[in-house]
Amino acid sequence: MDQELMAISSKVLEPHGGRAEDTAMARKSYALMTQPPASASPSALLGPTEPPECTVFHRAWQHEAQLDPSMGFALGEVFNLGDHGVGMIFFDVRSGPREVLMRADFDYSQELMVHCALFDQTLSGATGPQKVTIEVLPGPDIGEKAYVIRQFFNGNNMAVGLRVLSGTVSLDMGSNTGMAISEEEAVSLMSQIAQEFIDAAVKRQ
Repeated sequence: MDQELMAISSKVLEPHGGRAEDTAMARKSYALMTQPPASASPSALLGPTEPPECTVFHRAWQHEAQLDPSMGFALGEVFNLGDHGVGMIFFDVRSGPREVLMRADFDYSQELMVHCALFDQTLSGATGPQKVTIEVLPGPDIGEKAYVIRQFFNGNNMAVGLRVLSGTVSLDMGSNTGMAISEEEAVSLMSQIAQEFIDAAVKRQ
């Protein structure tokens, strides 16, 4: 399953100046890292959110799939060269039972999305706890569910991300903002990549 996801990722990312990483190497490297206990909650791993019910929208524990051989996994990045430096879009795709993917990243109602349109998350930093503000927006018309996340620190836009669920595939992408490309360009590019990946995956079925 990993090899198939890597092949699709390479096909989709390369025309955009990106590449897929070696999933086997990523799994091996991650297995050597100190792992959080299986009973640890998302808020314990990533920092609590306020309100607490908005936890589902915070940045995913992206690499948990690397320890689960039953779940397909691939990752990659796209490099952007612009007037203000080099930017990067991180790409993460998981394949597994739809119910598992739903619970992990998309277990929310429309009412909860509205309720969590703007919330805070406390992260651990080198200088102590840091509060990040997260804005959740409806995503493009891709797949079954999609939403955009904007992250702010001290009023400055730090990053923008896109999550898409389509059948048994979950896509998670993020980009640093204000570097090579604008936030609007980043969301547009991530949306294009997501649609191309879904289309390529359907053709392989």
